[in-house]
Parts: sequence; C-alpha cells; structure tokens
Amino acid sequence: MSKTIGTVSLSNIVRGPFQSCHLGYKLDKDEINKGFMTEAVEKVINITFKDLKLHRIEANIMPKNKASLRVVEKLNFYNEGIAYKYLKINGKWEDHIHMVLLNEDLE
Repeated sequence: MSKTIGTVSLSNIVRGPFQSCHLGYKLDKDEINKGFMTEAVEKVINITFKDLKLHRIEANIMPKNKASLRVVEKLNFYNEGIAYKYLKINGKWEDHIHMVLLNEDLE
C-alpha cells in the first residue's frame, strides 16, 4: 500500500520577462529529516529549470522553520532578505525569509 507523505508545488508562475515562480512544500511530521523533501524539491527544480525553462524559483520560509530552511540551503538557494509580516498564520502576521534559486543556464 502506498501513502502520500508530502507535496511540492509551484505557484504564481509568471512568464514574459520575469520567468519566475513560488515554491511550496509540506511533509508529514513523522517523515522529517529523512531526506525525502530535499529529494523531491531537487526533482521539481530540475523540471522547473530544464522543462519549464524558468529563471527564478522563490521560497518564503518562517525563520523558526529550521527543517524547511535546511532543505533549500542544501539545494543552493540564497537568502534575499526578510519579508516582514509576509503571511497571517493563526491570526498573527509572520515574517518570512525570502530564499531564491536562479537558473544560471538560462540565456
């Protein structure tokens, strides 16, 4: 029997001169720190850059979400700064770290 333990999604795909998207992912709490999300996000990056030919992937992550930050850091995303009060979560506006990966092979 198979079971879904997580998801990876691309949203806000913008074409034209921007060629960018937002990355989102979530994983079952019992599966964290096993490498599954890093592997899944790496596959989505390859599709995003090679097949969709996008230039930029953006991920916004809460500073306290260390596991999520580790995923993108391992995949060479870099920190572009803090998005202050970026999302309202459980009734509170939360800051997020704006992480970015560029497709350096795209002309």
